[in-house]
Amino acid sequence: MSKGLLILLGTFIVVAILHVVSMKMTKISEAKKIHYRKFFWYFYGITFMLSGGINLLEKGGYGWSFLIQFLVGFGDGNFKLSWED
Repeated sequence: MSKGLLILLGTFIVVAILHVVSMKMTKISEAKKIHYRKFFWYFYGITFMLSGGINLLEKGGYGWSFLIQFLVGFGDGNFKLSWED
């Protein structure tokens, strides 16, 4: 029971931090928002690609789901960045 309460408390803390950050983001300039969005999508795409690439290497064979994950990470990051420019 205490482990479940600890997870619940941790979730509340993470959500509170995300809420505060999102409220602060409404007060900054549009140029900074665009910069943060670009950084986020680069980070997101690279993380998704690494996850798919590592899973492909660990499996040692052709895993279509991991290949799709890798390609979505590559395509999503590039599409979001080119779409916002």
